[in-house]
Amino acid sequence: MRIKMTILVAAYVAISVALLAIAHQSSGPITTQKTDRSAGAAYQSTFLVERFAG
Repeated sequence: MRIKMTILVAAYVAISVALLAIAHQSSGPITTQKTDRSAGAAYQSTFLVERFAG
């Protein structure tokens, strides 16, 4: 009975570690934040009015 419980505990720990490893993996590329400035422009770039147009 003790061997059976030891195997059961070892299997539980192994499955828990595998699930935690899967859960903490990167889910893909991080998206960039939306901005009201034109892409790749310098610090004081032009304001994109059309982004806020209705």
